[in-house]
Amino acid sequence: MVAAVHYYATAVDHAALLDYLGEPNKVILHPWPVIDSPPRVLTRTEALAAEQVMIVHHELGQPSLIGQGHPALTEPTRAGVFNQLNWERLRPTGGQGLVDSNTSPVLFWNPAKTDDAGLRAGNLGSQADAMLCISSDYERWVKRVMGWVRRRGTKVWGLARFVPTGRRASRLRWAAARD
Repeated sequence: MVAAVHYYATAVDHAALLDYLGEPNKVILHPWPVIDSPPRVLTRTEALAAEQVMIVHHELGQPSLIGQGHPALTEPTRAGVFNQLNWERLRPTGGQGLVDSNTSPVLFWNPAKTDDAGLRAGNLGSQADAMLCISSDYERWVKRVMGWVRRRGTKVWGLARFVPTGRRASRLRWAAARD
């Protein structure tokens, strides 16, 4: 993930996040990274149970899809290599495509999980190599949403000994949003 906030959350925290995002009026939720045509919309319950979710803001535009023969599958870049690997691993059918992270104004979301087995951190952010290349509005939205999670969260102390130092470590110390 190129820009992300990592966090722990309860169902109440996730509901607060989705309310902040304006789901379902301002944003809608879809599976990631394979998209059906027409795209399948996830309910909140389905999204929270999913491993990977795409959040689409109506005002920023729809995701760009990569289909068989698309130039994004063969470009000689890191993104091109990952697109090709994902295409081979996921094998989209004729009515499906992969999300093009570098041209799609969407958030990538791994909802945090809490169950009897324990906690699993979630993350939320952009997978674009350069958010500004998509649009300045998109970059502002991503930063605003990640900032909301950081402001509403409780810093988790003591994680520094388990993660690398520097910028990545500071992102990993944020916990879930509180009521």
